[in-house]
Amino acid sequence: MVKLDTLGEYDHYFTIFIPTHNRAYVLNETFKSIESLTFKDFEVLIVDDGSTDGTRELAESWRSKAPFPVKYVYKTNGGKCSAHNTALKYASGFLFFPVDAGDLVLPEALNGIKDEWEKIPQDVRENFAGLCGLCLKDDGNISGAPFTRDSIDSDFNEIYSKSVMKNEKRWAMRLSVFKEYPYPTFEGEKYLRPTLILRRLSHRYKLRFINVPLMIERQEPDGIRSNEFWHNYNSPKGQRLYFLEEVTLNDRYHGLKKSYRLNVHYIRFSLHSGVSILSQSKEVKHRFVWILAIPRGYVRWMKDLLKAKVSRPQ
Repeated sequence: MVKLDTLGEYDHYFTIFIPTHNRAYVLNETFKSIESLTFKDFEVLIVDDGSTDGTRELAESWRSKAPFPVKYVYKTNGGKCSAHNTALKYASGFLFFPVDAGDLVLPEALNGIKDEWEKIPQDVRENFAGLCGLCLKDDGNISGAPFTRDSIDSDFNEIYSKSVMKNEKRWAMRLSVFKEYPYPTFEGEKYLRPTLILRRLSHRYKLRFINVPLMIERQEPDGIRSNEFWHNYNSPKGQRLYFLEEVTLNDRYHGLKKSYRLNVHYIRFSLHSGVSILSQSKEVKHRFVWILAIPRGYVRWMKDLLKAKVSRPQ
């Protein structure tokens, strides 16, 4: 576990990290919301994941006029998780706060995070990775459900196993902890479930879950959810890793039915990754459940191949 670092070791209290790929058409809205933040000790770090739409020029114009530091980093297109890993090399804020391009940060968001962090007793703070708060929808309602109490100290895996985490939430983490848990990368793949590293760090760190709205989440037509099949299909090794860890490292959080479903996806993406049934049998933890899931896993794999064949984008 990383020893608790001090604010004096960092240039800012927050790094607001914005990963983006060809999203210049919504970035101005995000930037305007950041300009309205009432807490001012932050930097903005934009990691441009291979955009070709004028994102660089937009970021440079912000940097020339913003009353706070704006860093712009360009990289070849490798996906959101790759952009996250790049950001960890350039961030200089104590708390690392990811914001999707198009999202609107609420004016009091940073104050809410800071206030709640400083309520955690100093002698136990090193056990905490950070905080997790709420998102609002465009209509002002909470995305999903609030937490059962206004402040809960728990681990991500425990809270994630409850339905309250099935909708959008947002987190701010100690930069030092995020640096312990970079995203795995796979040659030629651009997508990995963002909760993978939250699941991993949950085995060592707690989070404080707070009923504080942090931002308005926006679902753009070209977002990941609208193309979820292709993101998954084109990144089978990342998907396989996620489900492997679900049925091994995180198995205690799942009942029998959910374990079956997770094994189905583990088999499905293992087959997409060229991993044989024999090899899978040496990895799984609950072999009986895995055996039951083999027929369904094969069916899902075959359906994916058929769907990809008949609907591949031109």
